[in-house]
Formats: sequence, C-alpha cells, structure tokens
Amino acid sequence: MEKLLFKLEVFEGPLDLLMHLIQKNKVNIYDIPISEITEQYMEYLALMEEMDLDVSSEFLVMAANLLYIKSRMLLPKHSDSEDTDDEDPRQELVDRLLEYQKYKEISQFLSEREGRSQYIFFKEPELLDIEGWEQENLVNLSIDELIKAFYRIVMKNRRKAPPSKKSFKDIVGVEKVSVQSKAKEIIAILKNRSKVLFLELFKNMHSRAEVVAAFLAVLELIKLNRIIVEQRQYSKEIYVSLKGNGEVDGD
Repeated sequence: MEKLLFKLEVFEGPLDLLMHLIQKNKVNIYDIPISEITEQYMEYLALMEEMDLDVSSEFLVMAANLLYIKSRMLLPKHSDSEDTDDEDPRQELVDRLLEYQKYKEISQFLSEREGRSQYIFFKEPELLDIEGWEQENLVNLSIDELIKAFYRIVMKNRRKAPPSKKSFKDIVGVEKVSVQSKAKEIIAILKNRSKVLFLELFKNMHSRAEVVAAFLAVLELIKLNRIIVEQRQYSKEIYVSLKGNGEVDGD
C-alpha cells in the first residue's frame, strides 16, 4: 500500500503555527485551551519529522514551553495559601501572540500596498517654461508699481534710499548718460528675447546716472507705445517686452 502524501503548510515560526491553530479552532486568544492546542502542536511537529522536514530549535523550545504551561494548568490550586500565584500561566504566551498578530497585520497591509503600487504610474515633474506662459497670466502694471521697482533697484545699488527732496539732476550728479542711448540698448535687448525681467535691464549698470537714464528710457518707450511692461499675476516679477517690432505706428 502506497503511503499517502500531502502538502504540509509552511509556517514562519512557532508563533505563526500557534496563530494558525487558534484561528483554525476558533478559540479566544485570551482564553487558549492550552491542552488541546498543545496536543495539536505536537502532532504537527511529528508530521514535520515524518516528512523529513527540518524542525528548528524555535519550534522545539515552544513545544517545551507549551508542555510547561500545560503542567502548571493541571496543578491543583490552594486557595488558602498565602503564596498562591494568581497569575495565569498562559499570560506571557498570550502577550507574545498579540504582539506577533499586530506585526503580521502590519506586514500584510504593507504587502497589499506594495502590490497595488505596481499598477500605479506617476508622471515625472516638469519645469515650467516662464517664457511660454499665456497672456492671461499677466496683469496691467501701474506707474506706481514701476516706480517702486525702480526704487528697489536704487536701494540695491546704493544700499540706501535716495533722499526724497532731491531732483533727478541731484541724483545723477555730474555724470551724463543719454536717455536716447539707453532706449536703443533696451530695444536691442528685447529684439533678442521675447520677455525680459525689468530688473535685468539694470544688472550691468554701475552708476546711479545709468540707472536713472535707463528708467527714464523705459518710461519714454512706454509713452511712445514701443514696449509693454507687465506683472505676473501670481508673483511680483515685472516683465518687459516689445510691442510689435518696437517701431511706433506711423514712423
């Protein structure tokens, strides 16, 4: 007669096997029938040895622990003894099983999330092209905002605000810079780039006279309808661009 063969379920350790037996018998983990569970546990170890499976020392240590708990459960209790230990001999095992159950549930949860993530695809982040923003993201700029921007440039170059009672002539001093030449420079810059930061028009200027002349040139070009000065709707950045080809209608 041929020997009946069957597949024996593999467990990660003795606690995993005990949890399986508790769930299989549908018993309360806080009130484990230690005698029944111990008997089933020993039968499982016997099957493992019969099938030439490696029974690790952890399984054997748990078997000895179960037998010890079972023997303590069988001992008679003397209620009149002052040294009576009221602690349930199963409590330590129950605490270990509860902790193992908690970590196993966490492991299963993470495993499920990992499985789901295999079917989720993410789009790589893209850098926004500021130059490609649509026109509706720009708002009209008031002269007050333009003056404030110019004031910040002067403060940055000189690290202090110009006296409010001084005229442009006092600010410029003896150095003379042509407003017309600065206007030509601005037009040349804008012809090479679609939009330029207002601050960039002043970055290579080393004197206050240049800064003032360039600002007056911007105002003159706005007046002549050659350039457009706008501000981003969601930031304080001011941009300057040519209107058409930069030529005045009718020139």
